[in-house]
Amino acid sequence: MSVLLETTVGDVVIDVDFEKYPVEAFNFIKQCKSGFFKYQCFYNLNKNYSIECGDALIGNELRSSLRTHDCSINGLLNVGKDASDTMLKSSQQYLKTREAKFGDVGYLTSLLDDQVPVVGSRFIFALAEPVSSYDDTVFFGKVTSETLAVLKLWETKDVDSSKRPKVDIRIKMAHILHDPFPDPDGFHAFNVSLPNGDIRLPPDVKLEAEKETLEQRRATQMRSTEMTLEILGDIPFVGIKPSERVLFVCKLNKMTRAKDLAVIFHRFGSIDTIEIVHDKESGASLGYGFIEFSDKKSCETALSKMDGALIDDRRIHVDFCQSAKKSGH
Repeated sequence: MSVLLETTVGDVVIDVDFEKYPVEAFNFIKQCKSGFFKYQCFYNLNKNYSIECGDALIGNELRSSLRTHDCSINGLLNVGKDASDTMLKSSQQYLKTREAKFGDVGYLTSLLDDQVPVVGSRFIFALAEPVSSYDDTVFFGKVTSETLAVLKLWETKDVDSSKRPKVDIRIKMAHILHDPFPDPDGFHAFNVSLPNGDIRLPPDVKLEAEKETLEQRRATQMRSTEMTLEILGDIPFVGIKPSERVLFVCKLNKMTRAKDLAVIFHRFGSIDTIEIVHDKESGASLGYGFIEFSDKKSCETALSKMDGALIDDRRIHVDFCQSAKKSGH
């Protein structure tokens, strides 16, 4: 089971171990599916150690809804109930310290009175190479090898005294690729507005704004808003709108081309669109993409036949693309 996080600095695919970590996987999947992480920024960047996300108020202090520092999906859906209900008990026994390596993904935990670890919304990507120890963390997933380079790019970013990147790294959208869990009672997608407060644009944008005259300030503000919309906008990095006719394909050999996939998958039915996602800067394949069939049956047949198939010496993973994208966002 995988999650695709589109961010303002590259896209990351996370393999979630829902069998070994059912509570953590459920919480993360539903938070992603609900849109809770939309527009949230990364912070606490400690190079060669970790980077954190999930505190909804960092970089969005003036937001009017979802005003929480750390809250599980159950707490988000049941606002106003007792504070003890805002967290979920971990599926794992309490361990003060766990080891992890570059690309591991885990929730930060806190303890109830009975020494039971609980999880909310704050999670980290481990950046240690080869291995390091992490306190009060339960690791439930791993970034795929094809998208580890994005984490490397994050590590290069300059930070301020609070360890927050000087130019925002924000989540634009989370796409769920097969959700094995039923939705909890009252589940719904949140209507998340653009950030209101401390938005950190690239230096060249700020420099251009500083050169503007007073008479041009209004136009500058409009351009700043447009830049924010462009950086955090709802237009997906991938041009295909997920549906029941769309397959997500990952763990591809970086040499595999879209036309290669077209030849292989065409035997299952008529294909409308195939796209392999490439890095915006280098043009290199990120090892995943989308295939849109003309009908649902062809999509289902391809899934049943091709998951785990060998293409260009790589065992690929194929799944339905169950995006959490909500119309009107």
